Amino acid sequence: MRKPRRRSRQNLEGRRSPSPYSLKCSPTRETLTYAQAQRIVEVEIDGRLHRISIYDPLKIITEDELTAQDITECNSNKENSEQPLFPSKSKKTPSKGKKKESCSKHAPGTSLHLPQPNFRVVDSFSQPHAPPLPAAYYRYIEKPLEDLDVEVEYDMDEEDLAWLEMVNEKRRDDGYGTVSADTFELLVDRLEKESYLESRNNGAQQSLIDEDAFCCVCMDDECHNSNVILFCDICNLAVHQECYGVPYIPEGQWLCRCCLQSPSRPVDCVLCPNKGGAFKQTSDGRWAHVVCAIWIPEVCFANTVFLEPIEGINNIPPARWKLTCYICKQKGMGAAIQCHKVNCYTAFHVTCAQRAGLFMKIEPMRETSINGTTFTVRKTAYCESHSPPGTVKKGSLAASGEGQGDTVKEEREEEANSGPPKGSLKKNQVKSKQKIKKEPGDVTNGRSSVPMVTVAQIPSYRLNKICSGLSFQRKNQFMQRLHNYWLLKRQARNGVPLIRRLHSHLQSQRNAEQKEQDEKTSAVKEELKYWQKLRHDLERARLLIELIRKREKLKREQVKLQQAAMELQLTPFNVLLRTTLDLLQEKDAAQIFAEPVNLNEVPDYLEFISNPMDFSTMRRKLESHLYRTLDEFEEDFNLIVTNCMRYNAKDTIFHRAAVRLRDLGGAILRHARRQAESIGFDTDVGVHLPESPKTKDFYRFSWEDVDNILLPENRAHLSLEAQLKELLEKLDMMMLSPHTLPPWSPQDPHPPSRSWIPCRTLRCSNPSVKASP
Repeated sequence: MRKPRRRSRQNLEGRRSPSPYSLKCSPTRETLTYAQAQRIVEVEIDGRLHRISIYDPLKIITEDELTAQDITECNSNKENSEQPLFPSKSKKTPSKGKKKESCSKHAPGTSLHLPQPNFRVVDSFSQPHAPPLPAAYYRYIEKPLEDLDVEVEYDMDEEDLAWLEMVNEKRRDDGYGTVSADTFELLVDRLEKESYLESRNNGAQQSLIDEDAFCCVCMDDECHNSNVILFCDICNLAVHQECYGVPYIPEGQWLCRCCLQSPSRPVDCVLCPNKGGAFKQTSDGRWAHVVCAIWIPEVCFANTVFLEPIEGINNIPPARWKLTCYICKQKGMGAAIQCHKVNCYTAFHVTCAQRAGLFMKIEPMRETSINGTTFTVRKTAYCESHSPPGTVKKGSLAASGEGQGDTVKEEREEEANSGPPKGSLKKNQVKSKQKIKKEPGDVTNGRSSVPMVTVAQIPSYRLNKICSGLSFQRKNQFMQRLHNYWLLKRQARNGVPLIRRLHSHLQSQRNAEQKEQDEKTSAVKEELKYWQKLRHDLERARLLIELIRKREKLKREQVKLQQAAMELQLTPFNVLLRTTLDLLQEKDAAQIFAEPVNLNEVPDYLEFISNPMDFSTMRRKLESHLYRTLDEFEEDFNLIVTNCMRYNAKDTIFHRAAVRLRDLGGAILRHARRQAESIGFDTDVGVHLPESPKTKDFYRFSWEDVDNILLPENRAHLSLEAQLKELLEKLDMMMLSPHTLPPWSPQDPHPPSRSWIPCRTLRCSNPSVKASP
C-alpha cells in the first residue's frame, strides 16, 4: 500500500508546484547584504540553503487542501489496486467515513477566501452613563528630600534574608540576641544614603574621558564628524557610532546596551571567554561581543543599521565550538576563528586576537555578476607566525612589550632582505610557541575593558554615628560585617546604588552638573571668541600701522632722493664741498676741531688767535652758500690747522693732531680739487658747466712715471714748489692705487726695491724742503 502511494505523491508533487520560482542553492554560506535582505528570503530545505525573491508570485495552499489531496490520492489507488492482503477491521470504518465526508467537503481545486465581517445593529442597546466622579482630583504629591532621607526606602531581598539568617544563627550560637529585619533595612538604608552624600561631597564623578581613547571594536582612535567616538556614562565604554550601531548622537546621557539593560549584573559573551567590551544581545536573550559577531562567519546582525539583535548562534557548527584558542589555551569556551593562511589551522578567539595585537583586517569588496553589482566584506586574520611583515600591534601585549615587538620586526626585516635560512622556520615556530605560553596571563590580566567599580568609602566616625541610635549586643562587630557585606553587594552590582531613587537622582545630578558645565564652557567659549575677535582686530590695526610706517619710510626715502637730485641740479658745488667736509671730519676721530674753542676753559685764546675757525663754523657757512670757490673752503681748513699749531706747543697732543689733520686733509682737498676741475663748475652761480672741460686723466697710473719723478736728476730743472706739487700728486696716486707695491716678476730686470722709497722717508733734492709724510 505504501509504495504506490509514495509514487502517486511524487507524481502529484511533480504535477503541481507551490511556486513557479526555481530553487537555487547558494554556493556558500554568506550573510545577505542590506540590499539583498530587502528582496530575498533564505529557506533551508533538506540541509541546503535556498534564496527566493519576494517579488515572484506564490500560490497559497492550506494544510486542509494537502490532506484532502492525499486522501483522494489514496482512494484512487484503492480503486485501481487489487484486493488488499489484510482485511480491514471494523474499528477503522467510522474514520474512513469521516475521511470521505472531509473529502466531499474539501474537494480539490476549491479556494478559500478571507472571512467577511458581519454585524447587526441592536436596537434595544442603551449606553450606560459614566459613574459620577468626585469633586477632588487625584494627584501625586512627591515627598521632599528631607522626609525621604528620614524614611527607610530599602527593601530586603532573598539574598539579604539568607545572610541575615546566617548571621543571626551565629549570634544565637554565641549567646547573643538576633537582629531584626527592620534594623537590617534601616542600617543598609543609612549606608546607602551616607555613601551618596559622601560621593556628592567629595565630587566623585565618573572616570575622565581620555582624549587618546580608541574604539574597543575596531581598535582605532580616529573619528570624524559623522562617526565620532561615544562614551558610556556609566562604564565609560568607547565605541564608534558605526561600530556600535548608533546612527544619531543622542541628547543627554548615552548608555551602552549592557549598562542600559543589565546595569547591576555583569554579562558574559557566548562566543568567547573574555569579560568586558562592547556587548549586544542575541535573539535568544544572551549576550555577545559586537566584534565576535562581526568576525565569526555564521553569525550576523538582524538589523545592519543598529547592529542588533545578533542572530545565527545556532548555525555555528559543533567543530568551531570545539576549537582550542592558542592564546588563552581554553577549549570549548566560545567559538574561535582560524588563521587565514592556507594549511594553517591555528585557532584563536576574536577578543584574544584583538588584545594580543594579531593582524585583523576588514576590507570592502565590490563584485560584479549577472545579477548586478554586489558589495561584500572580506575578513582576513592571521596568527602570530603568519602575520604580514611590518604589522604594528594595537593590542595590550604590544603596549606592554614594545621591545620584543621591535626585535621581532627587525628579525623579520632581516629575513626578508637576506632570505630565510635553513631551519629558521622551525626556530620561529618554537619562539612563537614559547612566547604564546607566556602571553595568556598578560592577555587575561593585562588591559581589561571592565569598568572600574567605584564605591564611596564611609569614614569610621560616620559608621559609629549610624549605629549610635541602636542598642543590641556586639553592635560594632555586626556593623563591621554588615559594612563588608554591603560593599560586596555594591561591587557585585557594578557600583549601582541599592536604592533606585539614589541611582536615578545620581544620574539626574550628573546631567544637571553636565548641563551646568556645558553652560560654563559655552560662556568661556563666547568670551574666548570675543577676545579672539578683539585680538584679530588689534592685529589688523597693527598690520595696517606697519604698512603705513613702511609707506612713509619709502616716501621719506623718495623725498630725500628727490632732494638730493634737486641739490645736484641747483647747487652741485655745495654737494661736493659737503662731501669733502664730511671726509675731513672723519679724520678728526677725537673731534678736537668739531666745535669752537671754549673760552671758559681757555680764556687767553683770543689773545693769540684773532680769527678762530672750526668744522661747525665751516658747515654753517657751507649751508649758507658762503663758499664761492674751493680756495675759500681750503683757506678755512688751513686756518683751523694754523690756529691749533700756533696756540699749542709742538709736544702737545693738539699740535700733533693738527699736523696729522693737515697731512690727511691735504690729500682730501687735492682730490676734491681734481674732481672739481674734471667736472667743471661755474664759480659765479655754483652749477655745472654746459660741457665738462677736457683734462688729462690723472688717475691713469704708471709705475714708470713714479720712478722717474723720484730720481733727483729728473727734478733738477723744476722749482721747489713744482717739485713738491709733483711729488704730492704721485703720492696721492699711490695712496689711491689698489696696491701699495708695484707688480714685479723674476723676469723684470729692475726690481721695485731698487727705486721704491717708502712715503715716510720721501725727501726731495733740497734738504731744506720736506715733502708731506
